[in-house]
Amino acid sequence: MTDKARTTLFGILKLIPFAIVTAMIVLFWLDDFRGFMLAIFFFWITLPAVVLSIVFFIMGLRWRDIWQRIAVVWGGLNLLILILYFLVQTPNQRCNPDIMAKHYEEHHTEMEELHQYVQSAIADSCEITLEFNGNKLEMFDVDNQDNYLHYGEKEAILHKDSLLLIAGLSQEEYDNICKQLKDMGCIGIEFSQFIPERLKIRFRRVGWGLYTYTILNRPMSDEEKASAMNNWVAIPYNDHCWFNFHGGAVGQESFPEKVKEDFLKKHKPW
Repeated sequence: MTDKARTTLFGILKLIPFAIVTAMIVLFWLDDFRGFMLAIFFFWITLPAVVLSIVFFIMGLRWRDIWQRIAVVWGGLNLLILILYFLVQTPNQRCNPDIMAKHYEEHHTEMEELHQYVQSAIADSCEITLEFNGNKLEMFDVDNQDNYLHYGEKEAILHKDSLLLIAGLSQEEYDNICKQLKDMGCIGIEFSQFIPERLKIRFRRVGWGLYTYTILNRPMSDEEKASAMNNWVAIPYNDHCWFNFHGGAVGQESFPEKVKEDFLKKHKPW
């Protein structure tokens, strides 16, 4: 192999980490949660790629040959795209109590109507969890005491008909729930006929975290008020609603203490 061919080969190999980083950033743009999951799962590839990209970018600043120039330009573009990702996130990629409060004020009537609809539609002695991504079913859990069935993504779609039958839902009722959630900008519900006065509406997923509304068709009891005030995963909003945040395996597990305190200073629930 000639020196020129060897230089070309090494130059191309040095660009592979930049291509991997670009692919990671594109995945984050398309779906930040799945992008993060893939980055963690393939950390033995993604971590060296990030480190090597930084090293080759710094080395390339000397601009000794065309490959180093390409590395600098590519690395600069990756950095620019990453900065834009954090600056120009879509509304669904962020959430906080103020966003939840504004959304609730705009859609609380639809939330109450959904509560009534779900309560009348679900079979007695049954609990369900439904989650959608647009019109696509992402999760379907059913518990009717005799069976507890939990399915995500492809399995939920595959077993949907049998799950609907167990939950006592017709296809029309299922479609109506999906449409009502989509119309109010929410992604799912959690409901139990053992606590029919309560409906949990899944509002938004951000990374590993899930933001939800707990809706009551009656005023909160003193015990529920105290629980919402003292539980960091909850922020009471009014007599009929409180906000929830549940984290995942990575990141915060509840509302930060200061976030909850600052919100309650601005908004008194009762």
